[in-house]
Amino acid sequence: MRLIISICLITVCITLFFVKDIKNNDRSVIKISNRKADLGVMKNNKDKALLTLLAKRVKQLRTENKLTQEQAYHDTGIHFGRIEQGKRDASFTTIYKISIYFGITVEEFFSKGF
Repeated sequence: MRLIISICLITVCITLFFVKDIKNNDRSVIKISNRKADLGVMKNNKDKALLTLLAKRVKQLRTENKLTQEQAYHDTGIHFGRIEQGKRDASFTTIYKISIYFGITVEEFFSKGF
C-alpha cells in the first residue's frame, strides 16, 4: 500500500514539474507556470556577473604568483584559460584545488572581489 502511494506521489510531482497544462475532471485546464523559464532568466543575468568575478579572482591569483595559464594547467590539470574567460563555471572542488594551489583557504579566495 505504501509503495502504491509513493508511486502516485512521485507521478504527481513529476507531472507538476514537467507539464504546463493539466486537464481537470471537468475538462477544464489548470495552467502551471513554466518554472524552467523563470530560473533561466535569473540564471542568465546573475551567472554572467558571478563568472566574471570568478574569472578576475583566478587571474589575479595566477598573475600575483607570476604564473602562466600553461604552467598552472600543468601543475593542477585545471584549464585556467576557460575559467578566466568566463566560459567555465568552476565547481566547488575546482575552487578548492585552486585555493590549495595558491596556498590560501577557500574563505580567503572569496574574501576579495565577491
